[in-house]
Amino acid sequence: MLLREMVGGDPPHTCKLIFLDDPTGFGHRVTDGGQVVQHVLTRHAVFEEAVAAKIAEGFAETERSLTRRIFTAADRYWIVALDGDTVRTLVGPIRLDWRESSGHARDKEFRDRDRAVAAYYKAIADKQMEGYGERYARPVVLADAPKGPKKPGKRKAR
Repeated sequence: MLLREMVGGDPPHTCKLIFLDDPTGFGHRVTDGGQVVQHVLTRHAVFEEAVAAKIAEGFAETERSLTRRIFTAADRYWIVALDGDTVRTLVGPIRLDWRESSGHARDKEFRDRDRAVAAYYKAIADKQMEGYGERYARPVVLADAPKGPKKPGKRKAR
């Protein structure tokens, strides 16, 4: 499932655009007070057009959406996203009736942003070494790049 979470509009609200990779599925919209808060699409081209339309309306993707990546291997999926100083993962089996709620979610909070970013990239590298491949790859651009690793060793007391 491909998801874009966007914030914008007047009054400001969050809108989710969801692509279900299921040719037998159907699209639907969820509204709240006349505003679309969730739009489910079943064709990739239509999904990309909807994302472009929201961006043209002044919506911007959230960090969680920008860093959300989907990996699959054989009959399993793994989804990772970065949200501030928290790394969110979701793992589970791929089935015909697959939905995100069918997996096991885990949030891991870190002391600071740099550690969370480093853990995010390490988790992705580990999954790729395990044979997981990314679906719908796109570049991930973080607002603040991680700093280099700190030197190991003891701190001197003064």
